[in-house]
Amino acid sequence: MGRILLIGGIGAGKTSIKQMLMNEQVSYQKTQMLDFSHVFIDCPGEYLEIPRFYHVLIDASHQVSEIWALQDATKERSFYPPKFSKVFRKPVIGIITKVDLPKANIKRASSFLNYAGIEEPFYTTSVMNKDGVAPLRMRLRELNELYND
Repeated sequence: MGRILLIGGIGAGKTSIKQMLMNEQVSYQKTQMLDFSHVFIDCPGEYLEIPRFYHVLIDASHQVSEIWALQDATKERSFYPPKFSKVFRKPVIGIITKVDLPKANIKRASSFLNYAGIEEPFYTTSVMNKDGVAPLRMRLRELNELYND
């Protein structure tokens, strides 16, 4: 299977998405360092929020087939620099998280991902009510088929 790099700010939902897709119990746990699994490389949000750590994301991207960039729909700012996705030589998929929350603003989150150079369509998700899970599971299956043929 092609591995996926999960990037996004602190609290964007990277670990929760991973837990949900791997059929694990979803529970908040702060990611302290790169977390390697068979399918995902889960990065701490600080690696995006602190520019001197960008090289870690870029280095990790060489070990994956795709990058999933998460943006929390409730955040009023983004940590992605302009056209950041262009530093990667792999496809970058935009995922908007926490769309079920009252403060969610999908249009703003989309503009943040566009600013980062990520092209639509974006996946909209809610781990709490499982919205948007099916399309991400399908994406995983497609990657599995692509890299196991």
